[in-house]
Amino acid sequence: MFWNKKKKRIEKIELTENGFQVNYDEEITQFQWSEIKKLTGFKVDRFTTDDICLKIESNNKTSYATEEFEGWRIFTNKMLMEFPQIDKNWEGIIAKPAFERKETELYNRNKNVG
Repeated sequence: MFWNKKKKRIEKIELTENGFQVNYDEEITQFQWSEIKKLTGFKVDRFTTDDICLKIESNNKTSYATEEFEGWRIFTNKMLMEFPQIDKNWEGIIAKPAFERKETELYNRNKNVG
């Protein structure tokens, strides 16, 4: 008997020379750190667990990454270095209370200027 195997979806975020790229099922979105306009953290209810997520916005593109993405911890560590105004415990803040979206603006270039 042959089993119908589904191809595993690619979910990866990786650093590049001056930024990073998000690879979601072979759709790659590249960002430079300098072009980031807004970062919004939130979580998604997955019934038995929550998934910490990040919405990444620049002038002409938007992408999403989650804590399940390969490279998440390396990326978030670098993100905190690039944007030191982000609370280092942002994931913990978003995590409580459980099963609520708790959308939180982490960085907004228009608000974080001067």
